[in-house]
Amino acid sequence: MSRSRAIVQNDVALRCVAQVLLLTFTTASLLMPLPQRWGGSQAWAQEAEKPNVGIVPFARKGEVGVLAAARIEEYLRQMLSAGDALKPLPAKVIDSGKPLTPIVKEVKEKPLTPAQKALDRADTLSVTARTMVEENEDPNDVLKLLKAAAQRYEDNFVELVDFTKLVDVYAQAATISLKLNDTKGAKEWLEKAVVLQPTFVVDTRKASKPLQQALTQARQGLADKEGANLSIDCPIAGADVFVDGVKVGNCPSQVKDLLQGTHYVQVRKVGAQPWGQTFVAKGKDGTISANIKIDEDPTSIGLTVPPEDIKAFAGSGNFHEKVFKNMASMFSKQVGAQYLLYGVVSKNPRSLELHLFLFQAKTKRVCALDKVEYQPTLGDLQMKTLDSEGRVRAALTTCKEVEDLPAVFDASAEAKAETPAAAVVPVAPPTVEPEEAPLPKAKPEPKIRPVAKAEPAVDANADPYAGLLHDEDETEAKPWYKKWWPWTLAGVVVAGGVGAAIYAATRQPAPATGFSAVGIIP
Repeated sequence: MSRSRAIVQNDVALRCVAQVLLLTFTTASLLMPLPQRWGGSQAWAQEAEKPNVGIVPFARKGEVGVLAAARIEEYLRQMLSAGDALKPLPAKVIDSGKPLTPIVKEVKEKPLTPAQKALDRADTLSVTARTMVEENEDPNDVLKLLKAAAQRYEDNFVELVDFTKLVDVYAQAATISLKLNDTKGAKEWLEKAVVLQPTFVVDTRKASKPLQQALTQARQGLADKEGANLSIDCPIAGADVFVDGVKVGNCPSQVKDLLQGTHYVQVRKVGAQPWGQTFVAKGKDGTISANIKIDEDPTSIGLTVPPEDIKAFAGSGNFHEKVFKNMASMFSKQVGAQYLLYGVVSKNPRSLELHLFLFQAKTKRVCALDKVEYQPTLGDLQMKTLDSEGRVRAALTTCKEVEDLPAVFDASAEAKAETPAAAVVPVAPPTVEPEEAPLPKAKPEPKIRPVAKAEPAVDANADPYAGLLHDEDETEAKPWYKKWWPWTLAGVVVAGGVGAAIYAATRQPAPATGFSAVGIIP
């Protein structure tokens, strides 16, 4: 009996231990991110898409070496890539002026013109007339629809592409005219069809003999008449010329042996409005001058800004001028960037200075960032570049707009800065009182020049980017709430308490044995 009780107690103990371990790991996993959130980290927001920034190659002022400017630029690129504010575009995008993936422009569907609406109506009338013929409707009503359709095709031929539709309407009208015993009218309809399409024929298996005879008479009558030649000229070379829906060449062009009747001339050119004119051939040659004009939508013009033009502003600094803002805006859309970052590295006797300028494509504003000073040997490259990245981040919300030529580009400002103060400030002439003798001049105290500290030697073969993503001082003491052990300990305590509560709630009472033992102590 005691053995079974021990087994039951062991099972309960094992379940409690398992539950405690499960709660411990669960609580620790939930509590570990808390210090990061309390510390102000925004790592959770990195999933959001960052706006693109195009980094224009940095310019150099004074005796700044190419390697020094390149190291500063590359370090800043790495810092921006590691941050969560901006996403630098690859350098080859700025060098080529083309995005890695083509930018798909939204093409807005143009509304139908009145001519296109009329042609659509003509299609509907033609289909309705054919249906009425199949249903044995009144031929007079059918002929009215066919005449209306033909009229719409003829009046709006400038934008008609398929002239077979018009020829088909002529053939249907001829068939209906014969049903109404109008042989003359049928012949006129067939002549129009042959003029537009000399190869026009009817299906002898389906067409009636009267229709075949009328077509033969119409073709013979046109052949007996003298044809005409037509010359088409236009002010824009290379336009396509169409006669009766058939392309005959590029403008200028000439068409020979046109049958007598009405012909439809169209001239088309990409970027120009459709143009057309009718020509009635009566045995004499004719000439048509197509008056077409380029009327292209300005939004569809593909303008491109050469990368060299955009890079040139890094050396001139004309960020306040309208020409820069317009070109930079176009270039930003061209490469798919929301921002452009310009940098200028200059040199003074004590340090290297980095001047940054951030262009916002949406507002066309240029923000001037506070300069960042580096050691001449770039011994503080990592720490100072962190400052530069922070100032770029701050410029996204707080902008000190450039309204004039920045001082780093102003040669006159540099000359004034190099001029000694004694040469600029006028000195008043000395005044000597006649009653008192001038006091003897005190000897100037000797000046003590500070001894410059020797800069540490820089290994040329050392990796300049080593430790880029590490903290500047990893030994710096962290506050207790950023360490791991307090939260792990708290998780263990909480898990232990929860486990103890579960154990107490699920504990089963000891089973009754049915007997008792009494011990007597002498």
